[in-house]
Amino acid sequence: MSHEEEVVQAAEEAVEAAAEEVAAVEEAAEEAAEEESAEEAAEEEEEAAEAEASEGEAE
Repeated sequence: MSHEEEVVQAAEEAVEAAAEEVAAVEEAAEEAAEEESAEEAAEEEEEAAEAEASEGEAE
């Protein structure tokens, strides 16, 4: 293998490794967004339950 071919192969491997890192970061970001969405939904349910309870007390 010539020096140029070795350089090209090394560059291709670096690009592939970077693409794998990007995919891992995107997956982690997606999981974090899902967790945040679940937390927000739980907070909204809690607020709705509290509002319902306070309405019951007011009656």
